[in-house]
Amino acid sequence: MDQPVGAVDRESYWGWVGTALFLLLPVDLFTTLLCVAIVGPDAESNPWMAWLLGQPPSVLVGVHLAVGVTAVAGFAAYEAISRRSARFGSVMLQAGRAYLVLLTAVGFLVLLNNVSVLLFRQSLLPPVG
Repeated sequence: MDQPVGAVDRESYWGWVGTALFLLLPVDLFTTLLCVAIVGPDAESNPWMAWLLGQPPSVLVGVHLAVGVTAVAGFAAYEAISRRSARFGSVMLQAGRAYLVLLTAVGFLVLLNNVSVLLFRQSLLPPVG
């Protein structure tokens, strides 16, 4: 099926959603837990994650699941609104995709930072907060 020039394929949009959330939720959580096990909890520079690491594992996982469900619901609502807008739907999806590319890049940066902490015991990023 041919699409107009500049149109965004909705299936690829959801691929970007999945990639960004995969990097920012389970991959980040797994590498953060590795950092805590190997380097210690003081290596965590994100104050929200540092707080979560002090909570029971069920809270840590529950918060990550809630963030994932909320993000998917938000992206689904955004995508549904774009379907209803004949005039701005394609532009909305392009803007959404640009945002998702940025989120995916941030996910890779966080992964790289966690690997740096694991290998070199030094964060690439300044402390947050």
